[in-house]
Amino acid sequence: MNMTEQLKALTPKILPPGCDFFDQQKEAIRAEGSIDIVAGPGSGKTTVLIAKCGLLLNKVAESEKGICLITHTNVAVDEIRAGLTKMGMNDIEYPNFIGTIQEFFNTFFAKKAFHLILGEKNFRILDDDAYQEKFSEIFDQKKPRNYNKNNPRVNNKNPRIVISKDLSYSILSDTKSFYRAAFNASIKTLFSWGIVTNQQCLELSKWYINKYGNKLKKAMSNRFEYVLLDEAQDTSCLQFEMLNYLFSNEKIAFQKFGDPYQALYNIFEGNEDAWVPTKQMEANYKEISETSRFGSSIANIVKNICVEEYNNFKSLNITDSFDPHYIIYNDEKDLFDKYMKLIKHYELKSESYFNSRKKDAILAPFHIDLINLFSVYAKPTSTTKEKSSQSPIKKIVYFLLDLLSKELDMSFIDIKKIIDSNLNCKTMLSNCVKDFVNRELEVTFIIGLLEDILNDLTNGQKNEFLNFYPENQLVYFRHNFFSNVENDNEESSDDSKFYIGTVHSAKGETHRSTLLVLDTKFKNFESGNEREFLMFDLLFEYLLGNYTDPDTIVDAAKKNETIKSLKLAYVALSRPTHLMVIAIPECFAENNTIARLNQGGWKNIEEKFSKVRQYI
Repeated sequence: MNMTEQLKALTPKILPPGCDFFDQQKEAIRAEGSIDIVAGPGSGKTTVLIAKCGLLLNKVAESEKGICLITHTNVAVDEIRAGLTKMGMNDIEYPNFIGTIQEFFNTFFAKKAFHLILGEKNFRILDDDAYQEKFSEIFDQKKPRNYNKNNPRVNNKNPRIVISKDLSYSILSDTKSFYRAAFNASIKTLFSWGIVTNQQCLELSKWYINKYGNKLKKAMSNRFEYVLLDEAQDTSCLQFEMLNYLFSNEKIAFQKFGDPYQALYNIFEGNEDAWVPTKQMEANYKEISETSRFGSSIANIVKNICVEEYNNFKSLNITDSFDPHYIIYNDEKDLFDKYMKLIKHYELKSESYFNSRKKDAILAPFHIDLINLFSVYAKPTSTTKEKSSQSPIKKIVYFLLDLLSKELDMSFIDIKKIIDSNLNCKTMLSNCVKDFVNRELEVTFIIGLLEDILNDLTNGQKNEFLNFYPENQLVYFRHNFFSNVENDNEESSDDSKFYIGTVHSAKGETHRSTLLVLDTKFKNFESGNEREFLMFDLLFEYLLGNYTDPDTIVDAAKKNETIKSLKLAYVALSRPTHLMVIAIPECFAENNTIARLNQGGWKNIEEKFSKVRQYI
C-alpha cells in the first residue's frame, strides 16, 4: 500500500467514526524531507503527529533505522503513545525513541558526560525547587558568618559548570563577591554527589556534543531516518542549536511541528524565538491553519492578536461559538458573579456548551496578578505540582503550610522545616487537619487553630493573620476537598473543574469558556528608565480588529511589551471552544472604550442582562 492507502486504513483507528483528516492535515502527514509545519490552535496537530508517527513506524519497520519523536512533556508523550496503541503499536523499541526533549538530551548525552567526569557515581536530576532545598542545606554550612539574608535562589545566579581538558571541573556564577566562594562550593558539592538540574544536564550535553560532535552526528544518522520535533516553539535556543547541529544531515528528515505564535518561554528574554519557520521556502514549509476547536466568532479575534498577520487562520465552524464578551468589574466578587452569571446564561441557551466536560477558566499573565485579585488563589509550589499523587490528608497539610508561609513571608520549605522540628507545632497542625475534615466546624474555628500555631512559631509576637485573612481560601479549598472526596468513586474528569491560573499553565489546554483578566502592568527598564505599560492599552486596537505589525512600532520598549502582550493573549484566547471573555477593571473603562468595544463586536454582559430584564 502507498502512504495514502495506509492513511485511509489507519484513520478509523484514531478519529471518531465517520470523520476524516482534512486536506491540510493530509498534506502535513504525507510531507517528506526536512520541513516546518505550522499548526494553529485547535488544528489537530497532535492527532496529525500521531498519524504521521504511525505511518513512519510502518515504513521503517523492515529497515535498521528508526524514528525519533521528541516532545516537551510527559503528558504529551503519554498522549502520543496512547494514540499509537489505538493503531496496534504497543511496543515501540530500539532503534526508535519517543520521549521528552529533556529525556532525549539526558539519555544520549548528559548521563554519558556525567559518568565520563565522575565515573560510576549515581546520577540524580532534581526539579528547581527540590534542588534549591538541597542547595540551602549545604549553603547554610558554608555561607560567611556575616551573611544575614535569605539564601540566594540558584536560578537567579546563573551557575555554570566549567569542565577542563583533564575532566576536572569548577563552577562560575553571577554572585556577589562576598559569598561567591560559598555559593560556588555548594553547587560543586551537589555536582560531586551526582545531584544536577535540568539546565545543568543541557550544559553537560553541550559539552559532550562539542567534544564528540562528528561521531555523534554520524551515530544519529545511522540510528534515525526521521526526527519529529513537537511543540518546536517551546524549544530553548540552546536545545534548538544542539538539535539542528545533530540533525543537519541529508540522511535525516528533521520535521518540526508547532505554533510559533505561542512561544511564551522567551518573552522575558527579548522575545527572540529559537524556531523561526522558513516561510520563504515553500518546499520546506506547510501550514495547518484551519481549526475545529472554535467557530468564526473566536477565530476572527485570535487571528488578529498574533505577532504576525495570520489571515490564513480560519474556523471550520464545527463548533457553534458565541460572540466575544467583556466584563467591567470593580472587585473579586463582582468579577466572579458576572462571569458565573454569563456561564449559567449560556448553559441554558446551548446544549453543546451545557454538556461540555471542559473547564471554565480565569487566566492572567502572572501569578502576582491572580494573587492581587483573588483571595482564593495561591501560587503553585513544587508541592502543589505533585498533588495528583498526594493523599487527601497530605493535600490539607500542604495547603495549611502554604497559608502559614504566606503570612510569615517565608518559603514553604523553610516553614515546613521549622514545624517538622517543633513537636508542639506539629501536634497543633495535626489537630488542625483533624478538625479541617469535620464538616460541622466553621472555618473561623480552623483559623483560630492556625493562629495558635502562628503564636507558637513567633513566640507570641503574632497571634492573628495580618498580611491577609485566609477565610476565602479556606472556604474555597475546603469546598473542593469535600467535592473531590464525594466524587472519588464516580466517573469524573479534571477537565470539568473550574479553575484559576496563569496563561502559561493553560498552554495546551482546551476550555469551554476562558476569561482573560486585562489588568496587567508591564514594567520596562530599557535605557535605565522605568516605564509602565498597561496590557489592555497595548492590546486594545488588536482586539477591535485593527492590526499593526509590531515591527513598525518605533518605540523599542513599547514594541517589546506589545509582542509580549500579543503572545500571552493569543495563547489565552485560543483556549475556549464556546465562550471568549475579557475582564476589564472599572478604572480602565472609559465611555469611549466601551463604545468602541461594542462597535467592534464585543458584547457587554451588563447590556445583555439588562435587556433580558426589560423583556421579562
